[in-house]
Amino acid sequence: MAPLIEALHEAQVLALRQISENLAAQTKRLEGLTSKVDDVRERLARLEAQEAGKLVETLRGELRSALTRIDVLEAQRDRVAGVATFSTWIARSGPWFAAGVAAFLAGLGVRAAT
Repeated sequence: MAPLIEALHEAQVLALRQISENLAAQTKRLEGLTSKVDDVRERLARLEAQEAGKLVETLRGELRSALTRIDVLEAQRDRVAGVATFSTWIARSGPWFAAGVAAFLAGLGVRAAT
């Protein structure tokens, strides 16, 4: 019976050794997969950062375009405001100006008559 128990014990040790080797091989494979997943994660982060950079550049271009358009619109508004101010001044000052010109001409007419 002792040789049978010894053979059983050796078979158990051999099975445990085989399980241990298989477990070590699986651990190595898992470490390799973990490093690959980390590499993929880093690449994905870089790609997302590049995409974000592209979006930021696109937004900067659109912002520049919008600011240029705002400048043009403000310049146009300033011209319109200037014309409106001049028109208001003419409307207020026109009668006085016309009266001055008429008085000047009347003065020339009086001078010419004498």
